[in-house]
Amino acid sequence: MNMLPGPAQAAAIGLSVALPLLLLCYARIAATGGSGRRFRLGCISILALYAIACLALPGQRHYDDVLGGLFLLATAMMFFYILFSLLAWGFTLTLLTALVKAGRPLTWEQWAVAYMQGGDLGTFTHNRLKLLVGAGMLTIADGRLAPTAKGVAVARLVKLVRLSTGLG
Repeated sequence: MNMLPGPAQAAAIGLSVALPLLLLCYARIAATGGSGRRFRLGCISILALYAIACLALPGQRHYDDVLGGLFLLATAMMFFYILFSLLAWGFTLTLLTALVKAGRPLTWEQWAVAYMQGGDLGTFTHNRLKLLVGAGMLTIADGRLAPTAKGVAVARLVKLVRLSTGLG
C-alpha cells in the first residue's frame, strides 16, 4: 500500500501552504478591497491554481487523488478562515450580535449593558482589563495601568499580523 500523496494531493498541500502567503500579497494591493473580499479572492485564486495544476500535471489523473486534493484545500481554507476572521472580526461581531439581539436602537451605555448581560460601561471595561491582567499582559499599580513585556510583545505581534494582512 502506497501512503504517499498523489500528484494532485501534493499540489493541494503545496497550495494550502501558499494560501496565507497569497493573502499577505493581496493585503499589499489596495484594489483588492476589504478583508472579506481579499480572503475570497485568495481562495478563488488557490482553486484556480489547483485546477491548472491538475490539468498540467503529467501522468494519469485519478478521481480519488483530485477529490482528496479538493478536501485538503477545503480544510486549509476553513482553517485559515478561522484565523483570518478572528483577526478581522472576532470581538466586533460579538458586539454586533449583542446589538441585534436587543432588537432596537441602543445608546452606548445600553449597548454595553446588552453586551455584558446586565453590566454597565465600568463593568465592561473591568471585564476587559481583568482578561488582560489574567493573561499577564497588563499590570495595575497605584490605580495606573501599564503593559508588561509580554503585553508589549503580543501587541506588536498583533500589529504586525494586522498590517501584513491588510487589516490594520
